[in-house]
Amino acid sequence: MEILSLGEKIKKLRKEKNLTLKELAGNRITAAQISHIERDKSYPSQDLLEYFVEKLDVSIDYLLESKDMQAKKISNNLLTKSEIYIKSQDQETAKKEICNVIDISKEYKLYDTYGKAKYLLGVVYFNEKQYELAIDNFERSLVLNVKTANYEKVVQCYIQLGKIYLEEGFIKVALDKFIQGENLFLEHEIDNNELQKEIYTHKSFCYIRLENNEKSLLYARKIHEIEEKEKNIKQKADSLFLIGSNLLDMGRWDESKIYLNKALQIYEDEDKKNEYAKIQITMSRIYRKIGKYEDALECVKKAYITKREYEDVELMKILFEYIKVLIEINDFENAKKYSKKGLSIAIKMKNKKLEYRSLKYYARIYKKQGDLNTAIEHLKKCSYIIEEIGSKKELADLYIELAQTYSNISKERELEYYTKGINIYKELDIIEK
Repeated sequence: MEILSLGEKIKKLRKEKNLTLKELAGNRITAAQISHIERDKSYPSQDLLEYFVEKLDVSIDYLLESKDMQAKKISNNLLTKSEIYIKSQDQETAKKEICNVIDISKEYKLYDTYGKAKYLLGVVYFNEKQYELAIDNFERSLVLNVKTANYEKVVQCYIQLGKIYLEEGFIKVALDKFIQGENLFLEHEIDNNELQKEIYTHKSFCYIRLENNEKSLLYARKIHEIEEKEKNIKQKADSLFLIGSNLLDMGRWDESKIYLNKALQIYEDEDKKNEYAKIQITMSRIYRKIGKYEDALECVKKAYITKREYEDVELMKILFEYIKVLIEINDFENAKKYSKKGLSIAIKMKNKKLEYRSLKYYARIYKKQGDLNTAIEHLKKCSYIIEEIGSKKELADLYIELAQTYSNISKERELEYYTKGINIYKELDIIEK
């Protein structure tokens, strides 16, 4: 992926075709003149350019393309590749590609590309939970995108900054970032439903955390209005990505861009399905928090239908939310049904943590039904898993829960498990010895 001058291109093509200076010159020009052109000491006439096009079997557009234009094409294609690597969870490779783009952008003063690269680097650091580095890159991207009037990307920067502050528990600061993003979105009349929906989702979540249910519901309704207009597409894009990557490595940038953009669009469509499920789960939690269980159930059903073909961690999160809602509305049979499904997936995934959580939901169901002995049986199974994992804090919490469950059955067992839990808390310095 070299960025070449006109002379360098001619020299590269000549060597690829195993032509000597004299053979390329033919009867049209001398070998010495060709050497001058290849070293950019002189510039060929239009007639001579057309001669090179025919002799080297290349387009005149390729020969005349400036270094600045090449830099822009290469950096844009590398950014597209980086986005795909990020979506594929390959953060390290994405980081390397982005750093290459930053170097090119600095050298050729490509401020728009530089702004996009800093944004993606912020996303990588966010995914790695390196929040200070993520904030620094998003803020730098924000400034660069304001400079190039890329307001959609500015809004995305505000959203990402808000998400970081949410992660760190600074709800009011996060809300302020989402509001800034929303104001800019409306001011510049940006036409992007996904971006608008993301703003409203985060604002709704912030308001529920701030116990402002009225405003939370306002934005929840706005989200549903947008969702009704949308459809999701499921396709595979690996082959398109491979073709685009190969073309990029060959220096065929225009063709590469077409394939990479097609691949990215497909990945984004698939990613929207994941985002749709996440939004529905967020909405379910909001409705459950304010006691609107039927609405919560409707949202979690949508999330489950969207993701049920995938037996992964994201589906497990949806199942757990589904079970919580079913327990709240006393639909114990379906709660058990989905707990069983979750347990089956966890065992298949060999994920002990998820297996533990599935069993714990079983215990909650039986406890709410009043079947304390069966609840205790499942809690004990949980304790065996947690002992194996080695999570002392969770084991102590589990012992306390067992003690509380035993309180109406056996005072002796209640005291035994309280003592076990408290001893671990003391060992961990959670309570004073």
